[in-house]
Amino acid sequence: MLLQFITLSKVQNSIFALSILIAVIPFTAIFPYISYYVNFIFVLIIISSIFLHIRKIFLPVWILNIISVVLIIMPFMISSPEDILLPSIESLTLILSVRFLSKKSSREYFQIYLLSLLLLGSSSLFNFSWIFLLRLLLMLIVTIFAILLLTYIKEIKEEFINFERLLNLMKIAIFISIAAIPLSAFFFIILPRTPVPLMDVGFTKTKTGFSSTVNLGSIRDIEEDRTIVMRIKMNKLPEKELYWRVITFDTFNGKVWQKKVSGADKSNIYGEKINYTITLEPLTEQYLPTLDYPLNVSLKNVLYEYPGTYRIGFPLEKNIKYSATSFINYQLKEDNPSSIYITVPPDTSKKIEMLTKEITFQASDKKEIIDRILKFLSNYQYSLRDLPTGENSIEDFLFKKKKGNCEYFATAMASMLRIKGIPSRVVGGFKGGTYNSFGGYYIVRASDAHLWVEAWIDGKWLRFDPSGKISRDIEPVIFHLIDYLWNSIVLDYDIKAQLKLAKSIKIPAIKFDIKTFFIPLFLIILYVSFKIYCYVKEKRSPLNRFFSIMKKYGFERKKYQGLEEFISIINDSTLKQKAESFIKEYQEIYFKDKEIGKQELKKLHALLEELDENRKS
Repeated sequence: MLLQFITLSKVQNSIFALSILIAVIPFTAIFPYISYYVNFIFVLIIISSIFLHIRKIFLPVWILNIISVVLIIMPFMISSPEDILLPSIESLTLILSVRFLSKKSSREYFQIYLLSLLLLGSSSLFNFSWIFLLRLLLMLIVTIFAILLLTYIKEIKEEFINFERLLNLMKIAIFISIAAIPLSAFFFIILPRTPVPLMDVGFTKTKTGFSSTVNLGSIRDIEEDRTIVMRIKMNKLPEKELYWRVITFDTFNGKVWQKKVSGADKSNIYGEKINYTITLEPLTEQYLPTLDYPLNVSLKNVLYEYPGTYRIGFPLEKNIKYSATSFINYQLKEDNPSSIYITVPPDTSKKIEMLTKEITFQASDKKEIIDRILKFLSNYQYSLRDLPTGENSIEDFLFKKKKGNCEYFATAMASMLRIKGIPSRVVGGFKGGTYNSFGGYYIVRASDAHLWVEAWIDGKWLRFDPSGKISRDIEPVIFHLIDYLWNSIVLDYDIKAQLKLAKSIKIPAIKFDIKTFFIPLFLIILYVSFKIYCYVKEKRSPLNRFFSIMKKYGFERKKYQGLEEFISIINDSTLKQKAESFIKEYQEIYFKDKEIGKQELKKLHALLEELDENRKS
């Protein structure tokens, strides 16, 4: 059973604990993006402040000022001069932690709440997902509750505080926070938007896509990144069709794959058409992913590059959405491909050439050559760790490590095919994805990055995947759905969407009569105001009203005085008797483990009315 009363000191400790929670909420959003030493200092100071608070030890102001100046300057001294945003956020994080080392009045607590809110806002520059909204709502509830507690103990000035009142304050905090949601949604919809951000802080996220070149081993870092790259609205497809083409590499120098072939499309393609819509995060280079093999992309300023590559002529700075059409189960026919597709580096290892001849010895045709190479590579291990490096990385992959990621498998196969005179190329993109059946879309992550091989056989380009990489996903489907709705409804709500919504809303003509409108409104406001007045009068602390009445008699309670000691100084016997009656009734009600109802409050206020009447008479 909960205690009916809680001491003032415990309430003050609760406010301190709530303030730490308020500071930690934005810190959980920002810590993956700031420096390790900033995270360490923040945690160290917070833990130290708890220890000092328990011991009631507070640092002098001059020491805190010195610490603050040092911590403000430190991030700027360590970071590069071009980067201003990140050290500013790190300084804000450190200053927030320092505020906990001072002796805290309402002023210091309000500073903590303001700094915490600024820090949470700063976190949206790094990751503005729906989790931000949850953090904001939680922070609002806790902050409003803490502010109500601060105001309450300042006004009431009682040594013992009714626990039921604290619960009521918590309910008020939750109500205010939840009530703010529809109001915030209303302003979110109607506030004007601009085509470009009002404030461009120059912060850019790490790119996770493909450029016009790829070094062996570079895809490994991307494959370990779980960041969402794109969402594709479409019907579910068989797993074997989920290859998202980005760029085709045609030239290999032994270390780096490059794209050199361009120009008009030389291929004739046949297959089943699929329409879909892609929402692409600003994490990739200027190449647009499409389902393999693409027919067209509906987006302005798109450039087509042979074979099957689309590129935009501007850097990606925000999400873009585009529609596309692709073929599945396709046949990509082409006559006489360029000789570049059978070119091998001049310094190709003799060991690789000998291995290729050994694997394909007495193969009857090109299909059998490919089957033998695929079978040979199937004995190798797919791994992102301890990858071959150096001048002879493919040779090391084939003869020493015998493990690697998709880059090594695709490069080894393409090299062997070219040694055998079979035109081949390497395609960079993504494989697989997670389908959300609730939302009807695919999630593709950076970790789905992949390379595969296309070989020219009997006048057609055919896809081969020597690594057999399987896409991975461990997050619940519901999180993907929330993610998709957040991006579609919130992040994609720009000035175009706002104008479209405004045009779609048709307001019927309304005959306006000032009397029929304002008279009922006035009566409603009058009724609500009266009910609020009655409620406030009823719920006003009887003890505070008692002290107010006694002050009018000339008796003011000192802070150190208990209730019995206070009324013992009253000389008037009639007044003293009525005061004793009130105190006795008050203590019987408030210091017993029972709920205070309207009858008890009514009785206390009746005794107070007698006291007040005695003064007036």
